[in-house]
Amino acid sequence: MGGAEVRTVHWGIRLMLLVGTAFVTFDFVQLTFLTERTDRYFSWTIDAPITAVVLGSFYLAAIILTLFGGTQRAWVRTRAVVPGTWAFVTLVLLATLIHLDVFRPHLDSPNAITRFEFWVWIGAYTVEPIGLLLFGFFQRKMPGTDPPRGDPPPPQLYLRIGMIAGAAATLAGVFMFVLPEATIDLWSWPLTPLTSRILGSWYVGAGLVMVVAMWERDRWRLLVPSLGFVVLGPVQFIGILRYSEQVDWGNPQMWLHIGFQALVFALGVGGLVMSTKAPSPLAPRASASVR
Repeated sequence: MGGAEVRTVHWGIRLMLLVGTAFVTFDFVQLTFLTERTDRYFSWTIDAPITAVVLGSFYLAAIILTLFGGTQRAWVRTRAVVPGTWAFVTLVLLATLIHLDVFRPHLDSPNAITRFEFWVWIGAYTVEPIGLLLFGFFQRKMPGTDPPRGDPPPPQLYLRIGMIAGAAATLAGVFMFVLPEATIDLWSWPLTPLTSRILGSWYVGAGLVMVVAMWERDRWRLLVPSLGFVVLGPVQFIGILRYSEQVDWGNPQMWLHIGFQALVFALGVGGLVMSTKAPSPLAPRASASVR
């Protein structure tokens, strides 16, 4: 970069992402391996195990996104993760406040572990939205320049499909959050207003990660989001098969859901191949910076 200092990830953003990694790992383990014990070993009771394992797959993808996003040096390689993460944790906080009555039995539980689960959830989804918003302001003030986008950019067809898929996921998530009762009628496995809103929050977060990743228009910057995309689909499909008896396979929504996850996986594989083959722009070279 001709000796110019690279804009790095602010320590506060790095802290929020890595602390978030710990929280989402905790939730992933509970939802995936203690799926039918959420009454005791999760922050609130999820009656339908299939909903728990599907949420667990999103938490696994979040582990990848926050861990790798929080350990990158250049801000441009982390940037795609932050808006979606902030949107997700903010929506979950709102859903928690709306449905606080669902959480209250865990707060009042005689079991210390169950009460602990409640406070972990409340703490995580209070600290993360505030922290990411605050440190996002400081990130904008970070000195340095962003490395130039590589040439050639990702194929236009790849970018268009990814942008459309991300926008569709975001809109679907908004629908699920705003109109949970309508979502319950359309969905192919049992949901409640709370699980509809939490699942919708995940769709908004994942959709925004995808949109920003495509907006970057750079192969090297695709690494972190692509790692998350590759993990999400297969793990979620395994979870669905695990509780396939709870699925209405005649519902077209189910096949749209599976098709979307397959598309996300394909975008992840393509992005991963492009990002690992792309030369690093951090090597010294005379070139103008591109934000």
